[in-house]
This record gives sequence, C-alpha cells and structure tokens, in this order.
Amino acid sequence: MTEPELAIILPVYNEQASVRKVVLEWFQEIENWTENFSFLCLNDGSTDDTLKILSRLRNQLDARLEILSHSNRGHGQTCLEGYRIACKRNIPHILQIDSDGQCDPQYFFRFWRLRDKFEVIYGIRKTREDGWRRVLASLVLKTVLFATQRVHCADANVPYRLIHTEKLLPILNKIPPDFFLANVALAILLKKSHWTHHYIPIRFRERYGGEPSVRFGKFTEKAIELIKNLGGLL
Repeated sequence: MTEPELAIILPVYNEQASVRKVVLEWFQEIENWTENFSFLCLNDGSTDDTLKILSRLRNQLDARLEILSHSNRGHGQTCLEGYRIACKRNIPHILQIDSDGQCDPQYFFRFWRLRDKFEVIYGIRKTREDGWRRVLASLVLKTVLFATQRVHCADANVPYRLIHTEKLLPILNKIPPDFFLANVALAILLKKSHWTHHYIPIRFRERYGGEPSVRFGKFTEKAIELIKNLGGLL
C-alpha cells in the first residue's frame, strides 16, 4: 500500500455507545474517495468499554485503523497529539472528527475535493440537532473571540475540519500542553497566520450516546478560563 495521504483524527473518551458505529460509517465513506489513509483512534483514558470495542474493530477492519491510548488529558490536547503524529509521518492532510456521531460523513466529499485549494476547511454548523444551549455556547464563543482577539472565527470549536500539515507543526508548538479548548486556540492561530480558509455548511447531528466533554453548566467557567489562557498564548 502506498503512503497515506490522509490521517483521520478521532479523539475518544468513554464513547462505548457510539464509537463502533462512528468508526464503521466513516471508514466506509472515506474508502469511497481514497484507500490511502490512517484512521487514528486516540483513546483519552476511557474508563468504560471503549477500548475493548476499538480492539474488536481493529480485528474486523485492517491495519489502517490504529488505536493509541494515553491517560486522560482532555479532548483538545488529544486532537493535537493526533495532529503531531500526522505531521511527523508527513501525511499531507488531516481530517478531525468526533466520536459521538455528530459529524455526518455525507459531507466528506465536499471537503476532500477542495483539499488542494485551501489550507484549512471547516464545517460550519448551519443546522444543529444538539440543542439550543450548544448553539448559544458557540455564539458566545464567537463573540468573545472577536471582542478579545479581534479575529472572526465562524465556528472556532467545530470538530469537523480538514487541515494541511505542511506548515502546521510550528503552530501546534505554540499551544501549551495544559491549554483548555486547544481546538479554539488552533483556529485563532491559523487565522492570525493568514492561512487560506474555506467553510462548508454541515448538519450537526444529535449525539449517538454518551455525554459532551463540557457540560453546559460549566460553560461560563470554561469561557473565563479560555480568555485567561488566550492572554498568555497570543
């Protein structure tokens, strides 16, 4: 098999209710467009049966499905670990998705066919089935980033994103290992680095199961933490 041209980054934490379906549907969809990919499942210290399910999937599929486990460090930092692996392996493109089923594979081809025209392509959640609270949280985040950083990020924390790796590693290295919402920090840094951006409207599905990494009741606390962290980052 030739070298991978795509790394799929799937951070996983206690997603036993959804991870099997997510891996299978994405594996099948990506195979429609390229056979040369590495599907990196990054197990972020799950305490349920997630790892057992992933191990069975590894036997069912093939060596393109990789399972990498570490102690819990949070969603954003787990994503960055996957990004760094892809960069060090010289895999030219990264697709980040989530393991809860909200990222719909039907939109993948729209990202893939534009992969050489833009350095980063984001999904923008025009239709959301995860409730008004999450919509409000995203709106507040967008407003805070513009007010404090003077950057316009259409959907800074969206997990559905396709990124070139060629110039990515130096930007990743600017994000401290304890930075909360590292995906947001990366979105800001890519904006400030003048990468070419593109946005594709997507439908964000209801979760297959499990709980979100940040409960809505904790959002204000985490937003304040994010603002403090950004002051030391940029």
